[in-house]
Amino acid sequence: MRVLGLVCSPRLNGNTEILVQKVLSSIQEQGVDTEMIHVAKKHILPCDGCGSCRKDSKCCVNDNMQEIYSNMLSVDGIIIGTPVYFWSISAQAKIIIDRTYSLLHHRLLRNKVAGIVVVAKRAGCTSAFNLLQGVINLHRMHLAGGVTGFGDKKGDVLNDADGINQTAALGKAMVTLMKKFCLV
Repeated sequence: MRVLGLVCSPRLNGNTEILVQKVLSSIQEQGVDTEMIHVAKKHILPCDGCGSCRKDSKCCVNDNMQEIYSNMLSVDGIIIGTPVYFWSISAQAKIIIDRTYSLLHHRLLRNKVAGIVVVAKRAGCTSAFNLLQGVINLHRMHLAGGVTGFGDKKGDVLNDADGINQTAALGKAMVTLMKKFCLV
């Protein structure tokens, strides 16, 4: 089994990355391999709406998303982590979601287990979480749950005991679901 963590924050080593890494650590403790990708370090262009992917699920835009597609298709679980920007997800999370349109028509993410990590200064976690949950449902993935963390400055989430506790619970839930759906 393998789980991919997508850190969709423009801020490296920030609160979103801290919580995604804690979830991945919980998963590793259960003997599952993990990988983390910092979306902000990748060159990813927006979907151009050409529709050519409807035929064969292949996106014609040649950028770093091709590598991320390969990773997404080869794992059993995917965690998407985003900070809250204007009561929604980051631009990095949105571009990943938009580009998974090419995987939608042939349901290539179906039955993968998903987890959500959302970090906010104060407000907006619910709307960001709901948006990601809708995308997960659209892809027919199994949502294991999520983590909401609160903090503004880098490292603030380490003082959020509830958020930290949620990371271990999400990691355990993801592994349980992957085993349940016979992905082992």
